[in-house]
Amino acid sequence: MTRKLHILSLGCGNMGAAILSGILNRFPEAEVLAVDPSVARAQSLLPQTDRAVVVPSLAEVRDFAPDLTLVAVKPQQFSELAAEAALAARVGTGVVVSIMAGTPLATLKAALGTVPVVRVMPNLPAQVGAAMTVGFAGAEVTAAARDLVQTAFEATGAFRWLQSEDQIDAATAVAGSGPGYVFAIAEYFEAAARAEGFDAETARLLVRQTLLGAALMLSAEDREARALKEAVTSKGGTTAAGLAILEAAEALPHLLPAAISAAHARARALAEG
Repeated sequence: MTRKLHILSLGCGNMGAAILSGILNRFPEAEVLAVDPSVARAQSLLPQTDRAVVVPSLAEVRDFAPDLTLVAVKPQQFSELAAEAALAARVGTGVVVSIMAGTPLATLKAALGTVPVVRVMPNLPAQVGAAMTVGFAGAEVTAAARDLVQTAFEATGAFRWLQSEDQIDAATAVAGSGPGYVFAIAEYFEAAARAEGFDAETARLLVRQTLLGAALMLSAEDREARALKEAVTSKGGTTAAGLAILEAAEALPHLLPAAISAAHARARALAEG
């Protein structure tokens, strides 16, 4: 992308700022105008560049024609913004991209009229440029707009289009909540290492580097996770002994599907209001 890219962001909290920072860092021609009442905090979350400006209210947005408008506020805050008659005019003809959980396209379209709207769901690793983001766009969104959205979000990690809007709830349960599952594993993994006699600092290093290395292998290898697991497991060895506990019927084979199912059910409930 070589042309100058104008991004308007409604909200600039941790997730919004992570996305905007990725775009600013990847595209030297990008310019960002963020609307956030906590101007100083929002500005501190963005790269220190004159290409990123934060203003306290939508009324301050003048003579800025965004190619992409990021909706990164809470749903109730969006309802307040939508009540402002100038909202649709402020976003202009560019594509609007919502990262709000539980807010369907129908609600967004009702507020924005004919403006093309896309729903995306990034996850927390956007803050370190390693997000897994999914998106869904209606038939009215042009191929050019879809390409723009995908390119923008690939600045923070990987991106995948979904086939239906209801898959966003399932993706939320897997990728959106997934970092929480991994952090929980790290927490108990470190506690187990300490129980084996390691000090906290050594346990932290052992566990986090092990998780990082395994994740990088999963990313770099063509082999399935099962094949990689088998590669590190010798018959009758230490890994086999540990996996016998983790892969017992009541352990991971039951717990992970149950956790994801519970998260999916909660995502659907939130979407239904």
